[in-house]
Amino acid sequence: MAEIFEITLHDGKILKGRHWPAKAAKANLVFITGMDEHSARYEGFAAFLNENGVNVWVIDHFGQGLNAPQVEDLQKWPKDAFALTLEGIEKAREAAAANGLPTIVGGHSMGSFTIQAYLETYPRADQKAIIMGSNGGQKGLMSIAYALSGMLVHKSNWDTPNPTMQNLGLGGYAKAIKDRKSDLGWLSYNEENVKVYAADPYCGAVNTGGFWHEFLRGMKEIWKGKNLKKIHTTAHILIVSGEDDPVGQMGKGVRWLEKTYRVKLGISDTKLILYPHMRHEILNEKEGRKVMEDILAFIQK
Repeated sequence: MAEIFEITLHDGKILKGRHWPAKAAKANLVFITGMDEHSARYEGFAAFLNENGVNVWVIDHFGQGLNAPQVEDLQKWPKDAFALTLEGIEKAREAAAANGLPTIVGGHSMGSFTIQAYLETYPRADQKAIIMGSNGGQKGLMSIAYALSGMLVHKSNWDTPNPTMQNLGLGGYAKAIKDRKSDLGWLSYNEENVKVYAADPYCGAVNTGGFWHEFLRGMKEIWKGKNLKKIHTTAHILIVSGEDDPVGQMGKGVRWLEKTYRVKLGISDTKLILYPHMRHEILNEKEGRKVMEDILAFIQK
């Protein structure tokens, strides 16, 4: 059974998540979810890691899961939410590490981008990080998108779902899957996973204008050279992605990220695993246990 935990940020805001404790634990994992989903979806992943001696904390983003008391609150982000999320990851890591065990951070999809930014904002020599379902190398596009959000988002529509920004931000993912049975087919080949996601009222909400403005404010910074250079060169980084994931540009974006970390920045312990016949939610593909095993091997290394 999961325990609910809370992280109090410097301005008094609270982020919540789920904690699955392991018996005779040997390591900790602090993980953050993707966009338009929630921490309860990671119960199977946490159970696997628990069985192998890993404590698991999964943070819900602002406006998601435990941080959205009602469906009407989904995807509402406060100002500075991206930076506050990074603070939340660090405070969760500090709290987890208090038990003296090695503590790894990680994130999926939108969470993976916050982990990229986290490595730049809170660099440490002993960092171990998992970047799942991610992308890289789109600095110019993110700057343009942020500028557009500045024109389309204002105080009066900050907390209102914004279909225009949603289509610009996510619409291309569906179109990238030519044989899709639904516009959510880009999530995974596993049709049962897609059906469960579609039926979950806490998944797939249209993001608000404020969400897009604050998310893109963070995204436009993470691939700037001056920020990339802040990552500690002795960090240990595992990048995992589906070969057929449109978020990672079918492998192109994560290959750029791995090369940038390992070659350009000199972070020698950077590893990329691309899984054939998998799309975005690699943990929820039928062969997802292989992904879990690779992540466990990284944690135990």
